[in-house]
Amino acid sequence: MVIHPHIPSINDILRDIYIEPSIISKKLASKYGYLPYMVERYIKILGFKDTVDLLNAFEKPLKPVVRTNTLLIDEDTLYERLEQLGFKLERIKWSRESYRVISAPKSPSIGATHEYLKGYYYVHRDSASLVPVKLLMHEFEGDVLDACAAPGGKATYIAQILNNKYEVLANDLVLYRLKSLIGHIARMRIKNIVVTWSDARKLPILIDKRYDRVLLDVPCSGEGTIMFDQGRKTRTSLKDLARIVRREIEILLSGIDMLTKNGVLAYVTCSIAPEENEYVVAKVLEMRDDIEIVKPPVKLFDWSPWLKSYLGINFPNEFKYCIRIWPHIHSMIGLTTCLLRRIK
Repeated sequence: MVIHPHIPSINDILRDIYIEPSIISKKLASKYGYLPYMVERYIKILGFKDTVDLLNAFEKPLKPVVRTNTLLIDEDTLYERLEQLGFKLERIKWSRESYRVISAPKSPSIGATHEYLKGYYYVHRDSASLVPVKLLMHEFEGDVLDACAAPGGKATYIAQILNNKYEVLANDLVLYRLKSLIGHIARMRIKNIVVTWSDARKLPILIDKRYDRVLLDVPCSGEGTIMFDQGRKTRTSLKDLARIVRREIEILLSGIDMLTKNGVLAYVTCSIAPEENEYVVAKVLEMRDDIEIVKPPVKLFDWSPWLKSYLGINFPNEFKYCIRIWPHIHSMIGLTTCLLRRIK
């Protein structure tokens, strides 16, 4: 992989992100089943009341989202066919081709209809994952790199937006997830995705080509998806988190290396942890002078900005342009996005 100087060590990161839980956070963590440092962090960011609202939001299941594969069918026809099968759908206002599944019949499930098997739609766990693709691809035509692409929701969406034109290089390291990606490509009859198997950190030395658009949905703690996986309440210790953060810094540095001059990268996590978002991007901005934060090209809905400071660390003012989606505010998974442009 490409070696970048001055990447902080795991111990350096651990010192930066260490947080001492209070008695209140320990009691709340015990009640809801979390590691105490996580709840202490939520209280520092949100205050007590909103923290309780967040913890309660994580206890509620979310409705899946159907994204029409407009390469094969139009969204109105798909709506009619699924309604006839007994599904009740609600169109997502900021994504015309997508519907939230409000209710479903006993059979078939939303992932087992003939329409699904024919590739007419993709099932997302939630609508938040549509956001970075819509922002990155706004009024863009050209080749795209999705560096951590499996299982394929974002890569197939990008290919669909490009109308099966240009090239989408979809890379991932985890083989069983790559099998899902390839399955979705075949099922949805997508013709412009090239699949590679590699550590995203190695791409700059393995691939000569550079891209005008890079999607970087990095492997993370998944802390924003607790409603789908309750085990994430206790899975990531602070030391584990420090290891994840270091890897995210390395992947982001390599993702930037894959950009052309004036190319734009979307840094994405399904985590609400500032350590994996504000801290990672702030560190990379310190290390490089060839990138800048980009204001989103459109306002899809009233999302929240990134934090101004955390644990005594002040972040760049431009973080106001980066996006936080909170489960208790936006009724979606916790997801963050920041757009970065390479300026030289």
